[in-house]
Amino acid sequence: MSYLNNLYQKTGLGYSLPHLNKVLISSLFFLSSFIFSEAIVNIEDLRRDGEKGFFANISGSFSFSRGNRNRDSLSLQSSLDYNQEDLETFFVVKRSQKQINNNNYDSATLSHLRFNFLFDKDPSLELFMQYSKNPFRKFNKRELFGIGTRFNIKDNLKAGVGLMNEKEEDLLAVTENTIRITSYFHNEFIIEENIIFDLSVFLQPGIDSFSDYKATLIGQFDFHINDSFKISLQYNTFYDSRPPSNAVKKEEGFATVFSYNFN
Repeated sequence: MSYLNNLYQKTGLGYSLPHLNKVLISSLFFLSSFIFSEAIVNIEDLRRDGEKGFFANISGSFSFSRGNRNRDSLSLQSSLDYNQEDLETFFVVKRSQKQINNNNYDSATLSHLRFNFLFDKDPSLELFMQYSKNPFRKFNKRELFGIGTRFNIKDNLKAGVGLMNEKEEDLLAVTENTIRITSYFHNEFIIEENIIFDLSVFLQPGIDSFSDYKATLIGQFDFHINDSFKISLQYNTFYDSRPPSNAVKKEEGFATVFSYNFN
């Protein structure tokens, strides 16, 4: 059974999947040339909850602007899921590259590994680790390791809470270790049979001081061309109450992402 049909059955919608018309597809490609921001990796949107087997996904976005300064931004990511009866394993890797006047400005990388141990009843138990390098946000590297619980609240509504250790090094090589509460929720809203709105919210306050927190909100419209290919229009905002040196507290942007599933 396809991912889309499975999703519609969960929500009780019984009508058939319509095809996107030529006007809609043309509009999405037209919009993609004007939305320049880099997409944030939406871990929750990529996961294949409740489906058994091996799944692979590749996605990317490209933006450019021409004028006094030529700007190019390329982002590629790939994810793998291996889901069994009692264990779901998820891995994603991403690399982003930015250029100004054909010269490399900088690059960012991220890798995330997560294990979700399933039981007869909720909640499930999660273990995760992440490594990232993001000079765009003024940190040299960020390492995470954590444990938490995951709840299936209702239909497509998921939530989780846990603890994680964060080790962050800024561009001046100043390192800070913080124990954080990590929490999130994710929901999918069916707009049409081939149009889904995804909403993900992440909140990570420090144990020692709740005023030291990171928060991320990702909202995106997924336009499913078929069971394998989709185009996403994403809005994202990230807030760090205590950012690295010379970094702003809040960042936000829009992005267009092209994604293909190997089912």
